[in-house]
This record gives sequence, structure tokens and C-alpha cells, in this order.
Amino acid sequence: MKPKAITFDFWGTLFMENPSSAQEILSARYEVLLDALSEAGTPADEGQVREAYRQAQLAFDDAWKAEQMMTVYDRVAQIFKLLGVKSDQGLLALTARKLEETSLGFDLIPLPGVKEALPRLAKTHTLGIVCDTGVTPGRLLREHLRRHGLLDLFTGLSFSDETGSVKPRPEAFMAALDEMGVGPQDALHIGDIPRTDIAGAFAAGYPWAVQYTGHRSLNGGPEPTARVKDHRELFRLLPEA
Repeated sequence: MKPKAITFDFWGTLFMENPSSAQEILSARYEVLLDALSEAGTPADEGQVREAYRQAQLAFDDAWKAEQMMTVYDRVAQIFKLLGVKSDQGLLALTARKLEETSLGFDLIPLPGVKEALPRLAKTHTLGIVCDTGVTPGRLLREHLRRHGLLDLFTGLSFSDETGSVKPRPEAFMAALDEMGVGPQDALHIGDIPRTDIAGAFAAGYPWAVQYTGHRSLNGGPEPTARVKDHRELFRLLPEA
């Protein structure tokens, strides 16, 4: 393989949330929603908020599987509707932003080889990110990359909340490649989900798509070009790097 550029998935490929903080993150998000409901004059208990949040997450998952983007604003609007809150665009927008910013209170964990491999790869390849976002938008994922000293390594950044396109849609990949000034025929993509990362990259015209399995291993087609458990294993696929 001799690609000029490499694009990476973000979640489950470069970073993951700290499992030990998972409940704290959810609690912080529930608190944001409880405060908003009180402000709207429709208070609810945490059990009701948990269930509404769960249902909104299921709706997000369904939209993602249907290759549609559901914003955090849309998610909050659904939660408010489920809890009988009168729609208020200002409160919706403020609550969505506060939900997003809960991410900044917690550190993300870089996956094996990320901190060692990326600076070296950036010396020989143009790097980009193609990421489907959930509650944490692209503007805050940039901040997490900056905190880890990696942001400046990337030339092209495609976040679904900004582009409106989710993987496996080719537009999600092209948004990053266009910023990078590279065509898909000269690029390699690495990600952990076969349906979105591997199938999506091939559909966008990439000749190479590598599945990262260092966090979890998901089955499904098509067959990736290779599989790696540690980003440093990329060097055996890219001997000139």
C-alpha cells in the first residue's frame, strides 16, 4: 500500500470514553436536562429523564443506521416532547449546548498506538478524520484533540454534525479529502465498524480500508484490506512511513 493520505475514524479508533467515567458523564447530562425542565416549569424526576434520554438515544441510533444525521438539538427536542415540555427554541438551543459541553469535563482515552504512531505518520502522509458525532460535536472533539497535542497533525476534518453527512455516505469521506487536497484513489481509511468505515471507504473510492480492532472487533462485510490492533502496526503496511 502506498497511499498519500490516511483518514481515521474517531470513536473506537483513535479515542474512547473512559469506562470509569461513563456513569458520571450520564449523570452530568441528566442534571443538565433536570435543570432545563425546572426552568421550563415542567419538572421531572431522574427516572423520567433517564427513560426519555434512552428513547432519544434509540431514535439517534435508528437515524444513524438509516444514514441520517440527528443533531443534539433534535435529541433535546424529542426529550422535551416525551416529557411534555412546551417547545422553546432558546431553551432547546441552550440545553443542547450544555449537553454537548459535558464532554469537556472528562478526559478521553487514546487507543493503543495513537500517540506514538500519528506524529510519525504525519511526517509522510496527509492525515484526516471522518467522524460520526453523537452528543459531542466536532468543535469539542477538536478541543479533545488539542488537549492531547494531536489537532495540528490533521489537515482535513469531517464531523457529521458539521457536514450533515454520516458514514457510509461518500460525502462524509469527501468532506475530509477535499480539505486535504487528495482524491480517494490515493487514500487509506482506518476505522472500527465494517458497515460505516470499511464499506463506506470502499464506496467512496478508497482502494484501502483497514479495520482497527484494538478496542472492539465487529464482524460484517466487506472484508477490509487488513486488520490492526495497535496503530503502530500500520508501519508494517506502510514500509516507507
